[in-house]
Amino acid sequence: MRWIGVAPLLVFSAWIAGQEGEFEAVLGRALSADREGRLSDASAAYREAARLRPEIPHIHYQLSWTLLRQGMLTEALEAVGRALALDPEQASFHFLRGSIFRNLDNTRRAEEAFENAVRFAPGTGEGYLGLADLYQSSQQFEKAVQALRSYLELHPSDIQALYLLGSNLIYQNKMEEALEVLNQVIGLDADHARAWFRKAHVEAQKPETMEAARASYQKSLELDPVYAYCWYEYGAVLGKLGKAEEAVPAYQRALELDPELEQAEYALGTLLGRLGRNEEAKIYLDRFKAKRDQATRQRENNRRAVAAFGRGRELLEANQIEKAIEAFLELTELSPQSHQGYAFLAKAHASLAQIPVAVGYARRAMELSPGSSEYPYLLSVFLRDQGDLVGSLEAIRKAIVLDPQNSLLHNAKGAILSDAGDSVGAVAAFERARELDPGNPTYSLNLAAAYHELGEAEKSAEAMERYRKQVGGEAHP
Repeated sequence: MRWIGVAPLLVFSAWIAGQEGEFEAVLGRALSADREGRLSDASAAYREAARLRPEIPHIHYQLSWTLLRQGMLTEALEAVGRALALDPEQASFHFLRGSIFRNLDNTRRAEEAFENAVRFAPGTGEGYLGLADLYQSSQQFEKAVQALRSYLELHPSDIQALYLLGSNLIYQNKMEEALEVLNQVIGLDADHARAWFRKAHVEAQKPETMEAARASYQKSLELDPVYAYCWYEYGAVLGKLGKAEEAVPAYQRALELDPELEQAEYALGTLLGRLGRNEEAKIYLDRFKAKRDQATRQRENNRRAVAAFGRGRELLEANQIEKAIEAFLELTELSPQSHQGYAFLAKAHASLAQIPVAVGYARRAMELSPGSSEYPYLLSVFLRDQGDLVGSLEAIRKAIVLDPQNSLLHNAKGAILSDAGDSVGAVAAFERARELDPGNPTYSLNLAAAYHELGEAEKSAEAMERYRKQVGGEAHP
């Protein structure tokens, strides 16, 4: 989200300025609502505009952008998918898609989308920023640095990109180079509080630059006096400089701003003890110990949860379903946010033909991990088993939105449509599956059956012949 600003709205406003027709008023209404922050009204108007003129990709794009800001991520992904279907080489569409996947914690798809943004618009650099943010969040700091360097070759004076480069160099422990970059940031913007903070952090690593670090921390706090971690590091530097009495209020301020900052709690308790203020020291150290004890208990719970997950999978593979369910229930009790636990509970109950229970657990897994295509796929399977073809089709469509290059999902969609008597739709879905995985014999066999239902004997025979060749022997319809 950090790299998406108001540009989409401005560009779109310029684009529609010359448009004429019945939908012009609808677009004007959408833009007015968008500018005023009435996102629900804006998205409704964009939907209406898309219905009136579905062939215009920028309408779907703007709808997607609006839905993203509303937190409606799956719907936003569907809308930008429609935009890309109309204009697959528009870099800004790929960038928006990457941002949505980023918010869904689907790192692999986000990376693919940002790479496409680079491929289709290498001169803008927007895709590099998306990649840098993605890599930094996943602690792939070398890749983040590479992406930022590529962007800075195009935009050498971009202050935020330079700041991020300096930060990622620190994460790689390349302190001298980081300091050089951060000084460049400050040269461009002397009021960049976080750049002063990062600069101070680097200077604090060496005794000979400790005084410089103190001055840099002071400058950062002057510009941003409510950044708790800066107060903590400032207190640490004061302590190293022998200014313990000055360090105490710095640590206290850090804890006022962030009572959960354990490092400050421990540092303050230790420092007060050295100053002979033992009663005060005990208060902070007891709090620190209580938090550490809680963290220890949480680590033990996590260990037990991992063990329960492994045990459940082994029992499931051994067809000891009831015991597997007990293990997965233990996992969800120990880790209530474990979407994997609910997914495996769904699979286990489905294997016992307890489909309504499986449906409930699949929906819970989807709630906890909305960026995973596996869970709507599972839900589609269970709903199909229940005979709910409408619900099954809706679920598989959601899965395809999340993972449009997955041939298995398109094949599953074809099977559902075939059950529903939509042979034309089934053929289209099976053809898409075969396009994505041409060597899969199952898709050829399904196509043969679907074309047979349509009465297209020649295409059915071609698909069956292809199936025979793929399996390496004779096949019988």
